[in-house]
Amino acid sequence: MTLTSAIVRPETRAWAALPQRASGRRLRILGWLTGLFGTAAAFIADRGWESLDDPSWYGAFRSIDMMGIASILLASGFCVLGWMLGRHAVVAAPLVLGFAAVPHTLDGYASGPVWWLGCATGAVLALAAAYRSWRELRAVRALAQSSTTGRTAAVGANALKASKRALRRGLIKALAFLATATAGWAVAFAALPTELGRTYEEMAGEPSSSAFAAAAAALTIMAIATVVSQGWRLFAMRRVGKRLVWEVPAGAGLAPSWPFLDDASGLVSAKDATSGGCICLLEFRRSCPDADERLLAEEGVHASDYCPRHGIDRINDLPAAEFAAVAAEAWLWDERSELPERSAPNENRLLLYGFAGRTYTGIPLTARAGYVDANFPDIGLARVAEPGVAVPGWDKAERPAAGVLDTIDLRPAGYNGVAFRYRHGRAWFEAPEGDAARPPALLL
Repeated sequence: MTLTSAIVRPETRAWAALPQRASGRRLRILGWLTGLFGTAAAFIADRGWESLDDPSWYGAFRSIDMMGIASILLASGFCVLGWMLGRHAVVAAPLVLGFAAVPHTLDGYASGPVWWLGCATGAVLALAAAYRSWRELRAVRALAQSSTTGRTAAVGANALKASKRALRRGLIKALAFLATATAGWAVAFAALPTELGRTYEEMAGEPSSSAFAAAAAALTIMAIATVVSQGWRLFAMRRVGKRLVWEVPAGAGLAPSWPFLDDASGLVSAKDATSGGCICLLEFRRSCPDADERLLAEEGVHASDYCPRHGIDRINDLPAAEFAAVAAEAWLWDERSELPERSAPNENRLLLYGFAGRTYTGIPLTARAGYVDANFPDIGLARVAEPGVAVPGWDKAERPAAGVLDTIDLRPAGYNGVAFRYRHGRAWFEAPEGDAARPPALLL
């Protein structure tokens, strides 16, 4: 199952000019500090240090006492753990402070206006973050419209499943929070009648209804934050358009979520494997008689070391200039080697399906024979990375030190590194970190 999608290829400068959403770390800290300072200001307004050892309420226990104690428990919990909520903290902070403002205002506490002021401050921060996201979404939509290439690509089943999975996980999380919050409120109000009208001394401790209400309120706030986040994601995808394949500059702020590269090093396409003089398909079927014919057609076959057209002798017989001219051919390279990347920043591209800004960074794709697809259905969304960092380097295979036949500098041909040819193996590509690491190379 495939889906035909339009290809969008923004220029490097246009991509770099996209407005950025506030970083998740900044939103987390701002949201947490809003809740912390708001709670601390309310504590000062009520001179809370003077009544730390006093009962939580006086006289007969009321419904408003349940909500007031629950709001204090919730605000205190947010002060301790709010920084763990990530981007949700900026949405949760005004809700936490607003939940505390209602009972404290109705019960005539001096902190009532302070709670409302903190709630308003948090709401302003949340609206500012929403505005930045809206600006980014508008810019992404305009960039998509101006960068359409007129070309199309067939998106494979793995990418479609990965996109649905990412959206389904958000919906399931929201429903889980809603269900548990509803259960929490049901338990709290079920416990409340047994505690109404009783004094602090009669209850001999804190009311259980308040604890359940605090937990239910926390789950309700997380449900609201998750629904807002998921709703914005769905809106953004619809606004930009799901049926788009983006060719974005590699290393420019986004990178695949899966650290292991899945390239085609050492493979021969099905078309080349069936051409005259090639024995790669014959050798592969001999060694793997049960191989899936569909996969062979889509991904190609491993190049035979003894093939007259794609073997090791053919690789090493190529003159340096001719080797550089065909350096993009996957069969030249060892299976563990990276494929050469173009040195021009506008030529190296990361493929994404469904990109709609940082709210939905899209599914990383790999080019296949005649279509594009994700490496596997459970792959995550592209991650936000530092500029210039495309993928983690800890899984990079080490090039063999022995058996080097010669080296070819590929930079004059437009690539960002050097090819090492081996007497009894396929070539390896390596991108030097600097001029000091440049090996001696054959001049083209």
